[in-house]
Amino acid sequence: MGLEEKIREIVIEVLKKYYKRKILVVVTGGKVNLDVSIRELISLKKEHDFTYSLLFTKSAAKIHDVDKISKELEAEKVIVDGEEEINVKEFLKEFKAVIVAVLSRNTASKVANLFLDNLTTQIIIDALMLGIPVIATKDAADPCLKPWQDMGFIWMGKGLREAYSEILTKIEKYGVILCEASEIKYKILNTLFGSQIKNEKSEYNPIKKVYIERNIITKEDLTIYKGIYDEIHIPKNAVITPLAVDYIRENSLKIYRD
Repeated sequence: MGLEEKIREIVIEVLKKYYKRKILVVVTGGKVNLDVSIRELISLKKEHDFTYSLLFTKSAAKIHDVDKISKELEAEKVIVDGEEEINVKEFLKEFKAVIVAVLSRNTASKVANLFLDNLTTQIIIDALMLGIPVIATKDAADPCLKPWQDMGFIWMGKGLREAYSEILTKIEKYGVILCEASEIKYKILNTLFGSQIKNEKSEYNPIKKVYIERNIITKEDLTIYKGIYDEIHIPKNAVITPLAVDYIRENSLKIYRD
């Protein structure tokens, strides 16, 4: 291996470490479509090289297979609520987002009423207060969805339906982004990258452009736009990593410096 190749590998590793995208995945005691959420998160990790840490509620640690889920997501860190003291503010600083892979009715109710009697709800509420995106799947927290009907929960009266609806509406107003388990990967990508792009499209300008407002452009920054946009615009002085350069060349991407 030549000196140039060695330098390139070192640069890539440093950039990967510095710009590591860390996500905290919260698992509650809810069961509905947890497998779907995990499958979507595995796919996201393979495509965009995210790093996961896991937080299990006390009930989740008893109900779900902690070791199995941790291995599937290749978790960097695994925490069970109540097993250790944590400075929530300091702990949350390293994460780009908090993903509630399965939001249970119990956790949804506590968040809606701002109950801070456990680490899980404190993490969710404090993340919102710190400006960290919180995305939660609602499948296990919304008995009005089809999976619940398939399990026989079809006799809820109007009052109960409205009560569950009010809980979810309230936590959405707090800033929690709710979705179904099958949408979690899309919601994460849209939340983390959507605010960094501006779309330009009209009947007079059919060319679809995307603006990536970053000073360092990595391969991962480009993969989500391949096949969607005709032109990718970046800052004039942005640095393009070697892997990104290779990706641009291999896929004939049109890159413009503005």
